[in-house]
Amino acid sequence: MTDSEAALAETRELLSNAPLARVLVQVRWPELTNFRFDDLVTAMARTLSDQYPLKRRDAELQIVFTPAGPQQEANGFVHRFTSAMEDWSVSVGEAFLAIETSNYKGHGDLVSRLRTALSALAESSQIPVINRIGYRYTNRITGAEDLTKLGERFAPSVLGGVGDAPTGSELVHSITESVYRLDSAHLLVRSAQVGPNESIDPTLPPVSEKSWILDLDAYDEGRRKFDVNEISSLATHLSSIASTQFNTVTTDKFSERYA
Repeated sequence: MTDSEAALAETRELLSNAPLARVLVQVRWPELTNFRFDDLVTAMARTLSDQYPLKRRDAELQIVFTPAGPQQEANGFVHRFTSAMEDWSVSVGEAFLAIETSNYKGHGDLVSRLRTALSALAESSQIPVINRIGYRYTNRITGAEDLTKLGERFAPSVLGGVGDAPTGSELVHSITESVYRLDSAHLLVRSAQVGPNESIDPTLPPVSEKSWILDLDAYDEGRRKFDVNEISSLATHLSSIASTQFNTVTTDKFSERYA
């Protein structure tokens, strides 16, 4: 382990109690001429059944921007293999695989599960290349007391309207978005304050109270050979980008509250 990797591992350990709503890694590939989706799903279900005994099929939703505003549209189906406690899932679509958890125990555990899912995918298909991989951390703060202390715990760059609310006002909704380029990778940072039963993403279930969300999505859209080791290494690199930025935009007060 290099010094930088050791420092990152220490950071992850210190932030193990961060208010993570979910952590997600997604790998995408181009549309293929010979892709037997139903056969793939059957084979993967059999291979992953010990860790993910539950299965369901959902509509794959995408956001389409229209003159009337953003609209959700169905785009095929997604098959989800879920753990018995429903805190881990592996999702497969016609052009992607994703692993998601609400019970994040560290990058090592997640990337190990990612390798298992990718190996099952490789055994059941012939995907020559990938064209995107993303590693995403979604944090959600709830509770009136914690929401009033966002300014102490986060940098102004992610506070948006939270940091500039007029005296005596109540902030109803705010969203801030920035994209950074780092060599071949990008980092999308979104923060938002939303009301009860609201979310900034159709894949993130809302909660019944007001909340503030900080979403960090590190991704690389380069075309690469489908290789489990290569993809896992790239996932580690992207995790480092997102984790480092999270460490940058949080303060000592945040660590005192959540570490």
